[in-house]
Amino acid sequence: MIQQRKMKRLLSRSALLLTAASFLTLPLATSAFAGKEGVFLSDSVYFTLDKVSLSVGAEDGSLRFSLGLNNHSNAIVDFNNYGVKVIDANGITYTAKLNEKVVARVKAGETGTFKFTSEIPNNLTPSDLKVDIFQWNTNSLSEIGALSVESAMVEAGQTLEQQAVINLKEIDTALAEEVLVTAKLGNSYKVYKDGAWMVYTDLTLANESSSSVKLPEGLELNFQDSKGLTYSAQFVGNVGSLLPEQPVTVKLQAAVPASLDANKLSLLFSPKGKVKTTVLGTLNTAKTFAVGRIGAKAAYPNIEANDDLNGLVISTSWASAVQQSDGLHVQANVTLTNEGEGIITIPNLTAEFQANRGNVGVTSSDNAVRTSYLSPNESTTFRFQGVVPASLSAEALQLVVLEKQAAAASTTTQTGTGGTGNTGNTDTTKQVSALPVAITSLAGAGVASEATSYAAAQAYTIGDAFKLTTSNGFDSNMDMSLVELGMSVNSDFGYKTIVGKYKLTNKGTTTLTLPDFQTDLTNEDGYTYTGVRQTNVAKSIAPNTSYVLNYSYMVPDSEDADKLALNLYDTSRLAVGSFKTEVQPVPTTGPISVYPFTINFDDYTLSTTYSKDGSYGYRLRLDLDVERQAQVITDANFSSLLFEVVDTEGRLLSSKAMTFTGQQKILSGVQFLEFTNVRSEQITSNSVFYIYEVIATPNGEAKRLIRTITP
Repeated sequence: MIQQRKMKRLLSRSALLLTAASFLTLPLATSAFAGKEGVFLSDSVYFTLDKVSLSVGAEDGSLRFSLGLNNHSNAIVDFNNYGVKVIDANGITYTAKLNEKVVARVKAGETGTFKFTSEIPNNLTPSDLKVDIFQWNTNSLSEIGALSVESAMVEAGQTLEQQAVINLKEIDTALAEEVLVTAKLGNSYKVYKDGAWMVYTDLTLANESSSSVKLPEGLELNFQDSKGLTYSAQFVGNVGSLLPEQPVTVKLQAAVPASLDANKLSLLFSPKGKVKTTVLGTLNTAKTFAVGRIGAKAAYPNIEANDDLNGLVISTSWASAVQQSDGLHVQANVTLTNEGEGIITIPNLTAEFQANRGNVGVTSSDNAVRTSYLSPNESTTFRFQGVVPASLSAEALQLVVLEKQAAAASTTTQTGTGGTGNTGNTDTTKQVSALPVAITSLAGAGVASEATSYAAAQAYTIGDAFKLTTSNGFDSNMDMSLVELGMSVNSDFGYKTIVGKYKLTNKGTTTLTLPDFQTDLTNEDGYTYTGVRQTNVAKSIAPNTSYVLNYSYMVPDSEDADKLALNLYDTSRLAVGSFKTEVQPVPTTGPISVYPFTINFDDYTLSTTYSKDGSYGYRLRLDLDVERQAQVITDANFSSLLFEVVDTEGRLLSSKAMTFTGQQKILSGVQFLEFTNVRSEQITSNSVFYIYEVIATPNGEAKRLIRTITP
């Protein structure tokens, strides 16, 4: 009897409107109704279970459902004659509360919908639960039947979710009725930002009532760690009104200590100032701190609450970490791909390289010009770079990708006084915040002794066009390839010189600016040699023409250069490609290549000369066949040939330069080269002639040995 009174009081508090006498029917329970489970009162009146949502928090659970009273009879049915409770597999019952005011009397030919919430333990599953329907009698309850929670969820395609159900009336007693708001976690991020460690969490809020509502000021949110310490959380920006059945995703932020273990963190909902005594809901955030791997794809966060991003996929598609003298140089490419069916607006992304532990964070932006939209199956790549302390390794670093979001503009108006005629001015300031959307571990990006850029470089054949990643420094109509790579020994100075020739071809219909790219070579052991560009180059290249640029690399005498990675960068030092290559051997016979020319020494003879001033010399007679391999522009900036006479001791006796343009132009046919000012004692039949290609660089002349002539 006491239990019966309590349940009657519960239903009266749930605000069913009693407007007429009850219409009674004989109870008839069944579970077979046209493929949908039902509890029948008669052949034409029955209950059904819809919109079931089972939410599990960190400490409790909640079952929300709609009970439909389907009246296909010719008379009114009054729901006040019936009650509802939730029963688990062990027979334990849980109170079901009505969520809103409704009319209890269901007219003939109509269906009445009654929304309930039941607080349950968080260890119950859908298969454990049933919604039990009973009839009020004078002094007792009569069981009518029960509906399966699992069956209703399976039919609707719903799954168990971690949600907190917050009754706002428990915070704001001025509300006329109970208002339920559900809170569901998205991704969480631990970020070192602006000199402090912050936790950010995506939170999706849904208003379960039938009218708009604002979150009361008395609602407080806190993160709590395993020690019971709490950290106040605030919404980023204004949440605004929550519309019925319109989920809104917001971000929470909280300052936390660097030592915080994110795997043992919970989010608590409580009345303001009462987190230690009253908790209205709890969510476990441990599994929401997802850190991705290089190359792994993930759905862009919160697309379920933002149809404009539906189908957008994000990945850190490539990363590099190389130790240099000023620190660890890190780079990463972040690719967005539209795998949906509609056009997507590209988010404005920035990034930060942060250490897993310790207060290190380096921001980076990609200012490349790109379109604002992605069509289906299209991709765009953001490129980020930074320099972190040399003591860090790739395993100790994470890439945090952030999305820039413009906040509302604030306006200040100043008005003139004293009749001076001032019309006033308006100062409008728009603040921009950057909020995290993805975190990737840079483990495996590669640092010298761990994984060099040679191991990650693409296979390449000299002469093929480079397959470069998109960059605003390279026009899509510009093809670039490596056409020659040779090495010479500088025995006098104890180092070797590698010279690389790059051909650039304008495939377009308009003149293009010659790109000012950067390049270096990395050997298999991770040693990197920076390229130096030739001193003078053309500024532009005409349509349907090619131009050759030379870069020289100073390498130690011990370098074999048989396994090299050629790394290319744009003007912002962003990597655009890495290719395996090796130096080409110097041919001892046959034609030699000085791209775009091929020179064949058909014949040569050597004789000595004597001048009236008493000096001696050599005369070298060359019979040359010079052919142009390709239509490549050669101007005054093009390389030249240098002929050197060296004695048996390796001493330079004399030299002579020839060019591919101008008065000393190399031509097909017989040509004579005079080597003067050689002393008589230096004249010997064992002298050697070295022929070099010479390139002028800011660091001096770079020479590439192309042929040795021994008379």
